[in-house]
Amino acid sequence: MNRLLTLLVTILIPALTLGQIQDIHISGTVKKYFDRNRSGPTLISAEIIDDFIYGRTLKVKIRGHRNSENPDLGFTFGAAAAVANHAATPFEMIWVEMDVRYKKLETTIAIAPAQCSVEAIVTKTRTFDSWWESCLEFL
Repeated sequence: MNRLLTLLVTILIPALTLGQIQDIHISGTVKKYFDRNRSGPTLISAEIIDDFIYGRTLKVKIRGHRNSENPDLGFTFGAAAAVANHAATPFEMIWVEMDVRYKKLETTIAIAPAQCSVEAIVTKTRTFDSWWESCLEFL
């Protein structure tokens, strides 16, 4: 009996969590996505928040480029959706805050349900257009 319990703990439990990102590693994993793309936006922060309206939220703040705001926003949602797809604890929402300097600081805030974003960007079981129309919301 003890042998079976030891087997379950040492082999099966780690196998079940393989590929899942724990909360402590979420921001570092988002940072790795940004480090790989030298022409993309600059990551300011990535954090997990428990928003009283949206629930468990992956909030990513970036400094975008004024000539590539839509691609910067798309890249950020892509990185966040990829991380959310492998998170050990699911997210309800992805929140992207993008600062762009053009004469003055302009901030764009966009949110989308995490599952909808994963379906459109990662697994491609939803079209990008339907994600843009039905899921993405600018605050």
